[in-house]
Amino acid sequence: MRVLKPDGFISLCKHNRAGRVMQTVVLLDDFTHAKELLEGHDGKSMLYGDIHYYEDVDIENWCPNLKIVKTLGIRTFWDMQQNQEKHSDRDWQEQMIEMEMLVSDLDPYKQIAFLHHLVIRKNR
Repeated sequence: MRVLKPDGFISLCKHNRAGRVMQTVVLLDDFTHAKELLEGHDGKSMLYGDIHYYEDVDIENWCPNLKIVKTLGIRTFWDMQQNQEKHSDRDWQEQMIEMEMLVSDLDPYKQIAFLHHLVIRKNR
């Protein structure tokens, strides 16, 4: 972390396994893959290929000089709206973003969000 200033931050977005399990069951009806994810297997995406999951705290284990100072949930609800026509509606987008922001820092919703936004800094 030689390029990170002493008072600097790292902003990292990563996949959240619990959110992917939820999405796989609710949206994709893929119970086999959801069970594999629960057993610790990596994910797969038609668009992006293999998804290698790791826990947020693994970052601190891999880099002991770093500390996660904030975790936010991203895309908690957006993908659950199955009516794809709504996704292009500007009013719907604004309301959905407002809802996403309201729950992004609340634990029950962070735990099931599709992605995690981690704010990381050097240990002092």
